[in-house]
Amino acid sequence: MLMLTTDKAKSPTSKGEEEPPHPTNAAEAANTALLSLDETERLDAPPVPWMHGAAGILGGSISMTLFYPLDFLRTRMHTYDDSKKHKPLDDFRSVLKQEGIRGMYKGVKVAVAAHSIGWGLYLTFFRFAQQNIAAFRGHSSTLGDFLGACCAAITTATLVTPLNLVKTRTQLSKGVIPESERGFRRTLVHIARTEGWSALFRGVGPQILLSSHTSIQVALYECLKRWMWGDGTDAPMMGIALVSGFSKAVAASACNPLEVVRTRLQDKKNREKVEYQSMSNAFKHIWKYEGVRGMYRGIGVNVCRVVPTTICAFVLYEQCLRVIKMMHGNRQHQAAAAARRQQQSAN
Repeated sequence: MLMLTTDKAKSPTSKGEEEPPHPTNAAEAANTALLSLDETERLDAPPVPWMHGAAGILGGSISMTLFYPLDFLRTRMHTYDDSKKHKPLDDFRSVLKQEGIRGMYKGVKVAVAAHSIGWGLYLTFFRFAQQNIAAFRGHSSTLGDFLGACCAAITTATLVTPLNLVKTRTQLSKGVIPESERGFRRTLVHIARTEGWSALFRGVGPQILLSSHTSIQVALYECLKRWMWGDGTDAPMMGIALVSGFSKAVAASACNPLEVVRTRLQDKKNREKVEYQSMSNAFKHIWKYEGVRGMYRGIGVNVCRVVPTTICAFVLYEQCLRVIKMMHGNRQHQAAAAARRQQQSAN
């Protein structure tokens, strides 16, 4: 007859089993309790801004790489200045026929760098501003999220404008790219030498205003997430996908005219045209000769691009953030445990 024994039935002092260590005195027991309390507080504490930045870079780089052909096609469509209706599928076939699959990934390195660095910097500045505003006001709010997003938008947009300029120029180049414009560094030097250093910041005005759509998106995302799952609660993956996709679609639709203007200003063939010497002139020209269709050129491709890209970026961002926070917490716990053992040895 077989006798089944459970762990509970086993005596802790059975032969061959070691008795679990017990605190030798009250001081050691107190230290152990404090260590457990500190560990719990560290794991429950909100992530610091640099964690958001690192998670944003990882999520942004992967999402942009996956959906880059749609970004390439959208940029090409923004440059059409005629009244004809262009179908995205026809443009896709035309690029494939003339430039091949490789042409659809022209400028992918700069695009991934611009998107991931910009997203990482934005999240770092946003979380820093958000936490400080919340500490000053005593609570989190949609207004605080929006103010923090605006501060992050202005800083990040200025820093990434040269990256976006190189990306746009590379995406719009057709045929063989000159040797002087191959690679990010060479292109920057070439633009600075031939057009002046100020040319590196062409389109910075629309870029800053465009970052307002990120402010709208992030503020709406935080508001919906807080409303549906509460403050400080981890949202489910499907919930993150739905909320991030909806917030990005709203923001992208509202700000599509700014993307058209930015692309026109950064297009090399427009640099000598009077109508594209400033953001206001570009707006007036497009509105006068192309109307609403010109302002919302490429809107379909843009929404089809930003929704899956943003869902992918936000889901990866939230997951990477959890992993980074856990790894950082474990490292801190190990360091604290090592310091405690060293202190006990000294005593």
